[in-house]
Amino acid sequence: MGRRAALFISLCILLWGMQTFSAEPVYKSVPVENGGVITGVVRLDGKAPAGSSLPITKDEAVCKRKSSPVRLAVSKDVGVQNAVVYLEGITRGKPFAAARTVVLNQEQCEYVPHVLVMSTVDHLEIINSDPILHNVHAYDQGRGLKTIFNIAQPIKGQRTTIAKVNSATPGVLLATCDAGHPWMSAYIVLADHPYYTITDASGNFQLEKVPPGRYIIKLWHEGVAVVRTEMESGKPKKYTFEEPYILEQQVTVPAGGTAHVDFTLSLRRPGAMR
Repeated sequence: MGRRAALFISLCILLWGMQTFSAEPVYKSVPVENGGVITGVVRLDGKAPAGSSLPITKDEAVCKRKSSPVRLAVSKDVGVQNAVVYLEGITRGKPFAAARTVVLNQEQCEYVPHVLVMSTVDHLEIINSDPILHNVHAYDQGRGLKTIFNIAQPIKGQRTTIAKVNSATPGVLLATCDAGHPWMSAYIVLADHPYYTITDASGNFQLEKVPPGRYIIKLWHEGVAVVRTEMESGKPKKYTFEEPYILEQQVTVPAGGTAHVDFTLSLRRPGAMR
């Protein structure tokens, strides 16, 4: 074998090894026998701070209020709503649900729901229920706020289906409105496996049909406090929030049994909601 041929083969082996090493695990659907359940609650550490909302500075008649809801929704028992709970790195388990259409509505100058989870094969339908111009500008937070899509909807009742959200990598997309409504925000979590869920109004969550074994379970919650406000003509143009909260624990799921995991969310800036 000549020297050049040997070098070529060595280079091919090296490149193949690099690709193999860097490839992310691909989730595989398999029958789950004696699957277990993970239940839990996400609670706020301490009392819920008094919320200070962002001002509504445009289209107040349509928005029907003077300020926006706070980003930290807490029950009377300090249960935290809209936290995303998921298993990290699981590669085998129950199948995804059939591909579906997930709806993100713009209603009274807010995104509804505020946080949603969808698989990378689901479709996203965007609806404008307001008689004013809105746009949904979605950024990939994991890739330097790269724009994934930017949809303008000037007509009430307008619907747009985004069938190529799967071009984004799994992770979290931030959706905002550039049409003079900087208080509007939503989070779209693109899941690469079906073991994702969102806490309810009391902070409860549940993951079902989990293969028995030991896992890392994670919590994600959006940042709460404003760290920067960009102004234009004396009005807020854009808000930047603190980094999201990410917590993790280890959990062992027994065959046919239930594991319980609770999370405690401690604010970096106690007393600051927005």
